[in-house]
Amino acid sequence: MTTRTVRLGPLSVKMYCAIGMIAVSWAQLEDMVSLCISRLLGTDHTDFLPIASNMQVKARFDALKSIAGLRLPADEAKALIARCDEALELGRERNKILHGSWIQGETDDVAIRLNYRAHGRISTDAPVISAREIAEISDRITMLTEGFAQTLQRLGLFDPKNPMRSPAREAGPVRESGRTPEPSLD
Repeated sequence: MTTRTVRLGPLSVKMYCAIGMIAVSWAQLEDMVSLCISRLLGTDHTDFLPIASNMQVKARFDALKSIAGLRLPADEAKALIARCDEALELGRERNKILHGSWIQGETDDVAIRLNYRAHGRISTDAPVISAREIAEISDRITMLTEGFAQTLQRLGLFDPKNPMRSPAREAGPVRESGRTPEPSLD
């Protein structure tokens, strides 16, 4: 068994900041997913916020995946669905970090996360995690958020200079229904 040295008292500022980065980057991701849903549905985002705020995160990702399959060309839908799946995986890491029980490690840049599980039997572990590792997870979440925004921008549904502006519904890569438009007979 490896001996670990811990410090009693609060976590270091470095560890609090790293954990806080996860909270902020995940909140931004949740907001972007809600924006993606409202844009793909063609609704005003502020009108959609009461709905999104009452949806659990997994439900938002599931809704986005479904809407992407209905409204986007196959290649765009596939990429967006993969991004949603990656975000759900990162969500598990986010939950461990934000809801974990932490003890300060021997130096300011590491802490020990106490994990408890009781699925059939009780098991525990206590990995040492650095502020840098947590910051890297936050960076991956931020990159996903940027990827969602870039997809919307590419589709003409997001203006980074005015992100809350609802774009005009123009004919483009976003379909109004799951059916391919029929060519005009004129």
